[in-house]
Amino acid sequence: MAWVLGECATTSWQRAAGAALLLALELLPGCGELALTKEDTPPSTVDQAYDQLVASYLRKEFKNRGSYDTFDISGYRWVHSIKGWSWLTCVRFRDRGHQRTYAVFIKDGAVVDGRFSVQTDACETQSYSSFDALMGPASPTSIGAQGPLY
Repeated sequence: MAWVLGECATTSWQRAAGAALLLALELLPGCGELALTKEDTPPSTVDQAYDQLVASYLRKEFKNRGSYDTFDISGYRWVHSIKGWSWLTCVRFRDRGHQRTYAVFIKDGAVVDGRFSVQTDACETQSYSSFDALMGPASPTSIGAQGPLY
């Protein structure tokens, strides 16, 4: 039993020493931050064509788009997912009266993943604006008003 206790004490001491070493490295100037690789560094701006890319992707993915309406899109965020670093945008819409949210991941000018959003996408915390690229600009007849009589 004494040998087992001694082994546990040695293991605990080794873990404490390792933690102290990591803390010391963190406090040294220049060691507190790790250099980002080129892939990790976000591009300086989001490509303006991404809205059209997302709209095209959703037109292909949503087979029964006629039952969906009031599409809104969030801003783009640089995130790390299972596909690596990419831009994430959330698209919110109504499906037969129910609010739905779809997450779209873009990398190197192509959609690399899309899914109904999950909690880790944080889509519920985003700000949204009308997604005209998917719906087209609102016209008087599209929002219920009568169009001009000719």
